Amino acid sequence: MTSEHEDLSRYLDGELDFSALPEELQREAAEFERLMETLKRRPIQMESTLREAVMDRVRDAARSPWRRGWNWAAAPRTLKVRPLTAGLAMAAALAAILIVRSSDMLEPRPDPNAAAVETTTTRFVFLAPQASRVAVTGDFVNWDLEGVPLTSVGDDGVWVAELQLPPGVYHYVFVVDGSEWRTDPNAASQVDDGFGQENSVLLVPAQQASEL
Repeated sequence: MTSEHEDLSRYLDGELDFSALPEELQREAAEFERLMETLKRRPIQMESTLREAVMDRVRDAARSPWRRGWNWAAAPRTLKVRPLTAGLAMAAALAAILIVRSSDMLEPRPDPNAAAVETTTTRFVFLAPQASRVAVTGDFVNWDLEGVPLTSVGDDGVWVAELQLPPGVYHYVFVVDGSEWRTDPNAASQVDDGFGQENSVLLVPAQQASEL
């Protein structure tokens, strides 16, 4: 429990004087006391001016979950309650508000200084003069059967594609006409894929920081 919650709890228990509360908690305590006084009446009819006053105070924070709950509680309605029941209900509502506020404070915030993942333009080239379409697939696209289409360049059967890949080691193959898987003859090495075939190996090195 934070010091703010402890001060409010001590005030509600009668252990802390109203003047000893921080200014923000004094406002919340005053609103709580006003609600408790209203709940002592039978039947209870909250005036519409109360809701307007609350809305004016929290208009800039209307999207906050605990503020929306407060606006609902302050909306005019007729209630018939016993004093003991009203006290227990308000205590439960206050506990829920404090829990929601604690969750808001603990919610992680994105780090604006987090560095973006660097990628490198990687060029795939495959020679297939008789092919009507060629694609490349691998672990960089979760071995998607469609893969990434290559574009035919000129009339000599050369197919080309460029991908932005982060540094790492990748396994890949070319897919010719949607069904024929072929390794890259220009790859530095080939590895067994565990099913009696081979995959080509691609190494994308990390970019070196330029010296000033």
